[in-house]
Amino acid sequence: MNRFAYLTTGLSIKAVSGLSRANIRLHGSENIPRGSIIFTVNHFTRIETMILPSVIHELTGGVPVWSLADDKLFRGGLKNYLDRVGAISTRDPDRDRLMAKTLLKGDAAWIIFPEGQMVKNKKIMHRGKFMILSESGKHRPHTGAAALALRTEFYRRRMAAIRHRDPDETRRLLSLFEIDDLEPVKSRQTFIVPVNITYYPIRAHENLLSKLAVTLVEDLDDRALEELMTEGSMLLSGVDVDIRIGKPIDVGGYLNHRAVARDIKCPGYISFEASIPSAGVLKKASVQLMERYMTAIYRMTTVNHDHLLASILRHMPFRRIREDDLRRRLFLITQLNLKNLEIFFHNSFDTDQVHLLTDDRYHKFADFLEAALDTGALARDGAYLVKEKGAFSTAFHFHQIRIGNPVAVMANEVEPLRRLQRKIRRIAYCPGFWIKRWTASLLIRRAEERYDRDYETHFIAGESKAREVGMPYLVKGKGRHMGVLMIHGYMSAPIEMAPLAGYLGRQGITVYVPRLTGHGTSPEDLAACTFSDWLDAVDAGY
Repeated sequence: MNRFAYLTTGLSIKAVSGLSRANIRLHGSENIPRGSIIFTVNHFTRIETMILPSVIHELTGGVPVWSLADDKLFRGGLKNYLDRVGAISTRDPDRDRLMAKTLLKGDAAWIIFPEGQMVKNKKIMHRGKFMILSESGKHRPHTGAAALALRTEFYRRRMAAIRHRDPDETRRLLSLFEIDDLEPVKSRQTFIVPVNITYYPIRAHENLLSKLAVTLVEDLDDRALEELMTEGSMLLSGVDVDIRIGKPIDVGGYLNHRAVARDIKCPGYISFEASIPSAGVLKKASVQLMERYMTAIYRMTTVNHDHLLASILRHMPFRRIREDDLRRRLFLITQLNLKNLEIFFHNSFDTDQVHLLTDDRYHKFADFLEAALDTGALARDGAYLVKEKGAFSTAFHFHQIRIGNPVAVMANEVEPLRRLQRKIRRIAYCPGFWIKRWTASLLIRRAEERYDRDYETHFIAGESKAREVGMPYLVKGKGRHMGVLMIHGYMSAPIEMAPLAGYLGRQGITVYVPRLTGHGTSPEDLAACTFSDWLDAVDAGY
């Protein structure tokens, strides 16, 4: 590897990243172990290959990060460049030996995409199993990363085990892997580190890059144009890129089998290319490892509003739905106790989600709806939204689905999160009137529980008023066509609105009286509140 070429590439990547508006957030860097590392990463765009090597290079303290590259790229001048920065052709006859050598010696870390290609439709599950659905058909994720890790650790242990019993074979192996000193090799371990990259939002449209390409390149093919429209829009429009690094998988435990142990300790010549008696055991272990790192990769998906909305629509058993009903269903999912599911959420969930029911001030619902209507996943029919037939079909052309059917892509991405899917399915199947009642009772209960907590925390004997003074309440009228939100004043409390609320209730009007945060407890509580806290309380009441 030419280090100057590698560092120059890193600087170029930083320059391109500086021009983009992508917001990269890194999570879990503390999970990177010391040792020989293979990073297994999900593959959705070419952005991963541009950003990730530079990021990991910095996190590993300057260890070079190499990767496999398609054999078609090793042509002309590009071949020389790829050789210099440490890329290896997928068809290089010495590929496996070179990769094992760098891992044994700690010369480089490796990035491997177990899906084998960009999965533009995000369809990686079929009948509960990992199965990549691509333009060439269905195939299981590749076990190459697992096989490489196991092979590396096998030879590490073998050289240590036979160094005294068979010095000739040990010297041959040291020469094969170009190792000068066995001691530092023995002290290392081989790890697979799963990595997930999630983009939000995924929107594709004409942009500066696609327009320039159309102008400058004759006969630009549809695949290249799609990638420029999708990935160019993501970079230039300010996509959030959440990179999550999972806990390392120590592959050593997968070698603790009697057949493998016999091969490790067996003296005599074993060809690097030849099959060994324990090959079947190692193949089975490779499949188990693949299942483990694929599960870890997709368990770290950063769930966002698009994921939830697309999943609700996929699971809903009816085609017609009111917009306000869809908003309620989305809100209810955000209020479920999902933390115990070990799911990672986009930081836009850190704020109160009541805005989904009121003004949608962060445009989470409106932006999704616009994309769904523009691409034909939904259509308007008066006051209703209509789910189009085939809205979630993966039959859409593989290289056009990110433009033509992004809603299906969004739903596919969180399909592996099965426990989340069960929660979503429950809400998607509920009748609309139950969704209304559920939403109302949840908001009322949430306001009452918030007041109880605040009262317990800030109660001052002899100064705080009785608990019922600050409790928010609902007065149910007989009519269903009018509701009144009655808001008490500064340094007042909900109970002071009771005479008027009761009067309106007797006239058949339903009234809700929220508590403005900080009121009904103590001056110290009120002093710590801001007007935005009061607006949130009014929004929830509304």
